Amino acid sequence: MKSRFYAILTLFVLFLSASCGRHKGEFVLRGTVQEGIDTILLVGIDNRFENVDTIFCNEGQFKWSIRPDTVTTLILVLPDGRRHPVFAEKNVHSTIVIPADTGMISVSGGYCNDSYQSFYLSSLNDTTIEQIIAHVDSFITKDPFSEVTPYLIYEQLVQKYHADEKTIQNVLNKISGNMQDAPYIVALKSEFKGVIDNNTYLTSFSVKDSLGETFQITDIGGSSNHILVCVWATWTGDEGLKARKDMDSLRIKYSERKLFVTDISTDVNVERWKKTIEKDSLDWFSYIDNNGWDSKIIKICKLTKLPVYILFSESRKVAYISTSLQEMDGEIDKKLPVKKENPKTKNKTNNKKK
Repeated sequence: MKSRFYAILTLFVLFLSASCGRHKGEFVLRGTVQEGIDTILLVGIDNRFENVDTIFCNEGQFKWSIRPDTVTTLILVLPDGRRHPVFAEKNVHSTIVIPADTGMISVSGGYCNDSYQSFYLSSLNDTTIEQIIAHVDSFITKDPFSEVTPYLIYEQLVQKYHADEKTIQNVLNKISGNMQDAPYIVALKSEFKGVIDNNTYLTSFSVKDSLGETFQITDIGGSSNHILVCVWATWTGDEGLKARKDMDSLRIKYSERKLFVTDISTDVNVERWKKTIEKDSLDWFSYIDNNGWDSKIIKICKLTKLPVYILFSESRKVAYISTSLQEMDGEIDKKLPVKKENPKTKNKTNNKKK
């Protein structure tokens, strides 16, 4: 009888050990969302934005988990365009509350999530870059080793205020040696090589179409045309899709000029890109360089934000870069020559899918 008792006890202990082992090192995020949100996109903050996943909500609730090797910074992208970070730490359970679009998103649970939320609340009334830099400086001084710092630099200095290189570098000089090696910080510093000069060319750059065929940038659009390119990625959500769609207005407007219009995605996930472009009705071929933030077009053109428009000359010299379609419209009008041939005999298939 006693031996049977010990045998059962042993099995029970083994069961508990196995259960604990399954969840060891796991990060769990539980959330409450407003009515109408069925899915939430998750993207990473690393230099390739490799971490991409979708959270599925059921009746205003969800549970999502990951087993991170180190603290992993993720951005929740909501269908209405709102974004909020979540810091996935080993053996941490966090909770996020996502109210209606007029409410404030809050995340709790874990040192990084709590410290970011504290920063977020303290900076709500900041209206100038000087104020936000003071807050970031204070945050770094209190904890120069914080895993939250790269995201603060990304969110506040790069995305929100578009701080110049000198301002960002001054902040980076204050963070610890370990955090200097964070993937996003390394990628950001690699861009600190000055502004685009008048002799920047992108002549050796290959992309692929949806069938997997490789093309050189010099072979796209013809040797006598300027090229207008929308650089984007599916993880930019509706913003990237809208940028591509809006660009079609310039294709139509400048049909009498020597302009070829296309778009290049930097998605790491090729299949996701294919499924996305299959749904659109744009009348041009799309291309992809699936190297993420390591894409040559991003490095050569020193891009820090997507989507963005780039105008290339006939020789693939960088003529103009802007996130504003209106600004790009003005530059095209100034830079592009009017076609000399009779409009009735011009090539009507320019930019058209075959």
